[in-house]
Amino acid sequence: MTRPLALTLTAALLWGPSAARAQESNFTPVPGTNPQAVPGWTLTPGVAVGTGWDDNVLVRGGNNETPNDVLNTIAPRATVNFTGRRTELAANYDGAFLMYRELDQLDSYDQRASFYAHRMLTKHVAFFVRNTTAFVPTTELAEFVAVPFIRTGSHLEDLHAGMESALTKFTSLSASYNFQLVDFNQEAPGASQLQDGHSHGASVTLRHMLNARLALTGDYQYQHAALRDLQQFDISNSGFGVDYQVDESTHVFASAGISRLGVTLFETRTGPAWRMGLARSLSTASVDVHYSRSFVPSYGFGGTMQNEEATARVRFPLGRRAYASTATSWRRDEPLTLGEIPLRSFWVEGTVGYSATPWVRIEGFYAGTHQVIRRPGGDLDRNRAGIQVVTARPMRIH
Repeated sequence: MTRPLALTLTAALLWGPSAARAQESNFTPVPGTNPQAVPGWTLTPGVAVGTGWDDNVLVRGGNNETPNDVLNTIAPRATVNFTGRRTELAANYDGAFLMYRELDQLDSYDQRASFYAHRMLTKHVAFFVRNTTAFVPTTELAEFVAVPFIRTGSHLEDLHAGMESALTKFTSLSASYNFQLVDFNQEAPGASQLQDGHSHGASVTLRHMLNARLALTGDYQYQHAALRDLQQFDISNSGFGVDYQVDESTHVFASAGISRLGVTLFETRTGPAWRMGLARSLSTASVDVHYSRSFVPSYGFGGTMQNEEATARVRFPLGRRAYASTATSWRRDEPLTLGEIPLRSFWVEGTVGYSATPWVRIEGFYAGTHQVIRRPGGDLDRNRAGIQVVTARPMRIH
């Protein structure tokens, strides 16, 4: 199946949030954002069992041989939530035993976890912390910016912690610290080019309400990145924008500003930075679209990139018990420093499901990735499709 046909048809038919986590999903949900959370503790254990077809098991591109195989998965998962008068907590674990029928030497265990906490310290001041962790067998994870797709063990750690304060009735301030760690298995074929590294920084956002629907925003982010080969980068993004609540279910936003890059041995670079998006949520359907452009560090080839990316998620019902969802993401990374290679990446996931009971769902899924690197053999396609049974039942903890 060719890339334009597979990805375009899937995006058109299954436009929505995400396919099965057991199938190495690239779209990680934000923890602690369940609008239906009830007071107290809730434990939700679950498991997904599925089988599917993988047409590029070794994640190879160009004219290389791309063997295919049947992939069977068993994916245990669990979520713990707490909602109190002043505190919200959410912890999530999602694993997947990935077992190939013929190429069993590639069997692996995909692990993801997240934690979120929000605490009101006073009537006007709150503390929050959010951390996500992923151990995956390939670099196709969407959070790896400017990284070529390779089958090698990959680890991502992403931490955010900060404070939110209501300065006045109409003005609020949010400040946070963030740390990110990226680590790759350098022993796998083709993985020696990848750059382990870490970054840390801070962000500040000021928001002022003009009326009940319209707000002005100002934000600044700073990031210092250090890669394995001792390269170091300082990146800052600043912007001003507007948030507008169209109605109770629709929210739009836009921001524009400047992105600045400081690199040892190279002159400082500046360029435009902007972001915009739309979110619409109804009782049984939701739409979320986002676009942004800024400078970012590259953990793939090393160096820095001008990054453009767009993401869309939609979920909608097909009947009383049937539903469909999908998520798609497109990214373009252009080099800013010497020795880098441009990248074009595309992800799409789709699910069609049926709720057999309140706790059991039967789903058909598709997940596709495509990447273009400007070098010989730089085109890569991977398509996975199959069926799975998912069960999860929330339990109150007294």
